[in-house]
Amino acid sequence: MAKEHTIYNCLRNLRQEKKITQEHLAKSVGVSRQTICSMEKGDYVPSLSLALLLAQYFNHPVEHVFQLKRVCE
Repeated sequence: MAKEHTIYNCLRNLRQEKKITQEHLAKSVGVSRQTICSMEKGDYVPSLSLALLLAQYFNHPVEHVFQLKRVCE
C-alpha cells in the first residue's frame, strides 16, 4: 500500500515577494480568494492544470512552487 504524501507550496512567499494580494492572484489565475487562502494554508491541493498555471504566473518551475517536502521556510 502506497503512503500518502503531503504537498507543500511556496505560494505565500512568492505572492508576498511580488507584493500582491490573495485577491489579485486569484483573479489572475481564475479562482476564488478562498482557494488561494486554502492552498497557502495547505488545506487544498490544486489540480495539475491550476498548479501549472500558478507556476507559470510566478515564472517558476512547478516543482519550485509545489514540493513533497517543505523547502520554502
